[in-house]
Amino acid sequence: MSIFIALASILIIIVTFLGNLKNLWWFSILDFFRLQFALLGVILLLATLFYSQFLLSILLLVSISYNLYRIRHFLHRSAKDVDIAPPRKILSINAYCKNGAPEKLEAIISDAKPELLLIMEMTDALEESLKDVLKDFPSKLESDVRDGFRISLFGKQAFRDQKISYHGPGKTPLLHAVTFIEGKEYQIYSAHPKPALSKSWSEERTIYFKEIKEIISQELEHIIMMGDFNTVPWEPWFLDFLSHTQLKSTLKDHGYKMTWPTHFLPMGIPMDHILVSKGVKYKNLKIGPHVGSDHYPISIDI
Repeated sequence: MSIFIALASILIIIVTFLGNLKNLWWFSILDFFRLQFALLGVILLLATLFYSQFLLSILLLVSISYNLYRIRHFLHRSAKDVDIAPPRKILSINAYCKNGAPEKLEAIISDAKPELLLIMEMTDALEESLKDVLKDFPSKLESDVRDGFRISLFGKQAFRDQKISYHGPGKTPLLHAVTFIEGKEYQIYSAHPKPALSKSWSEERTIYFKEIKEIISQELEHIIMMGDFNTVPWEPWFLDFLSHTQLKSTLKDHGYKMTWPTHFLPMGIPMDHILVSKGVKYKNLKIGPHVGSDHYPISIDI
């Protein structure tokens, strides 16, 4: 048993620090699971103390501290963070292209009554299932993404300055529209880059955000950007994106919010995002409920 604990401890210590090798995509994904590594490290720390493996205990303590430090801004819950009741102004959902429970998705849209609605992995079948609730949104901007699904932005107010630009080797779309919410004009951006599931896709995701940050940084205020970004908010290149664009993650200071995967919560990470520019006041960040997807919806009130 002590040998097993030693081997497991060494593995956790190794993967903790391999997550910093950003040039190797299969290692950079390890950066996503800092909370899980920290929790496993605590269990192994207690075991190594029990078996008097004190060197491993010290190394585990270092790795636990490092993992928690990496996600420190997403561990505590702000006193201003309160559970919300409908309506919500902004609602973003990766609906999953093979969604088997569109009635759940329809119900949350109906209850939330958002001014802006982003649905990713939209298909013809899913849109047909949602046609009654989507009648409330006269404005629509969408583009094909890949694998037969679309990214679709819906609004209750008129869209103007609508643009769809394509970035990276895979020509991944970025949606842009200007609209009014509560009498204020906002620049709305919506994105759904590829996940880092291969070297080429990981590189595409990075290139995508390098290109779009130059577009978004040209806008000065009243920006809202949302989508399934296939990254966690502490990933270094994403922090650089936030710094360059002067956008803020609404997940920050609201506790550890898991948006994916819904089917295996122990591996849950914050993968979906709503970003806002300086001066955009928001409240009532909400994750969930389950809508038949492997992602939870994310919503805020403006």
